[in-house]
Amino acid sequence: MYIRDVAASAGLTPQAIRFYEQLGLIEKPQRTSGGYRVYSAETVERVRFIKDAQKLEFSLEEIREVIRLKYSGQSPCDCVRKMLNGKLRDLKDQIKQMDQMRREIATCLRASRKRARLPHSVSLICPIVQGDRPLASMQEDAE
Repeated sequence: MYIRDVAASAGLTPQAIRFYEQLGLIEKPQRTSGGYRVYSAETVERVRFIKDAQKLEFSLEEIREVIRLKYSGQSPCDCVRKMLNGKLRDLKDQIKQMDQMRREIATCLRASRKRARLPHSVSLICPIVQGDRPLASMQEDAE
């Protein structure tokens, strides 16, 4: 299978396939007498695995480790499970942070609806963001 076929079967570009080859994620292919790369069906499956793993936010370095384990005769599933547990913990933390930010933004918007329109000179930039701090206190903070 030529590089364009491998790329098309995985929804990638030939450049991505060459990049994976440079990183050692896929084996160097055999070459035709004309110098064209010829890939095996196993390479197609590996490229699809890489793409699937990336959808789960695996880095290329993590993918390399999983592939290394697999092709050294070990089962990579325990390693993958550990990585996924870490990713899930990180995602939960990000969701908490995003929920806190959502609450702060909603509070700011509610406060802005109650605030009278002030002349531009009353705040440094925008009282919606800067809250109720008077201009003098903002100038002291900057010093």
